[in-house]
Amino acid sequence: MASSHAKRMLRRSVRQRDEMLDELRALVKSIERAEVLLSELKRDTEAMNVRHQGRRTTREDIAYLEDLLKCARKKLAWEKQMESLATRTPDVLAKVSTAMNDTANPPADHIRASVLELLQTVQTAMGRLDAAKSAD
Repeated sequence: MASSHAKRMLRRSVRQRDEMLDELRALVKSIERAEVLLSELKRDTEAMNVRHQGRRTTREDIAYLEDLLKCARKKLAWEKQMESLATRTPDVLAKVSTAMNDTANPPADHIRASVLELLQTVQTAMGRLDAAKSAD
């Protein structure tokens, strides 16, 4: 029969793995949101430039600048998302490494498979995001 200390450590380990999986899923969603926001920003900027191509009056200049400010705000939101991702990602990956290398309570095979799938999803999403950033 396992001691109460061992049971407590097992529960703690399982809770940490669940939190790690949740954080990994949240990271994937954040990357996907950043990708969507970037594509929206590009589409909005292109549409704005087409719409305000032949400005001749001060009113048209003002409308252009107002639309430009909207795009700048959206770009600022995207930059904040990217900054958040850059700071969160190493922490999440450190937790993944700790949980996967736990010798006292090693994760089950289905947990390892879930983590691998999520890490591949993160890698794919980051690749798409990098491609979208470089398509400027």
